[in-house]
Amino acid sequence: KAMQKSFGGNYDRKLFAKLRKLRKSIADESNVPPYVVFNDATLIEMAEQMPITASEMLSVNGVGMRKLERFGKPFMALIRAHVDGDDEE
Repeated sequence: KAMQKSFGGNYDRKLFAKLRKLRKSIADESNVPPYVVFNDATLIEMAEQMPITASEMLSVNGVGMRKLERFGKPFMALIRAHVDGDDEE
């Protein structure tokens, strides 16, 4: 039976937690509140779609060219590492 991907609750909660931690450290470094980096809805969508390229990242709601250029690289790197290495579940 093929697994169906449904939107709304079917995101990787472990990845979401990692993305939140990354967002917090970037926000602290930039002296801005975390939602200025990306809001929770955007992080949830990242944890659902797992974008690892710039074009995939731009298809996520809340990611525009400026945010991609400013914050995209570490998020894509984290997602790629998660996809490559976190198979224990």
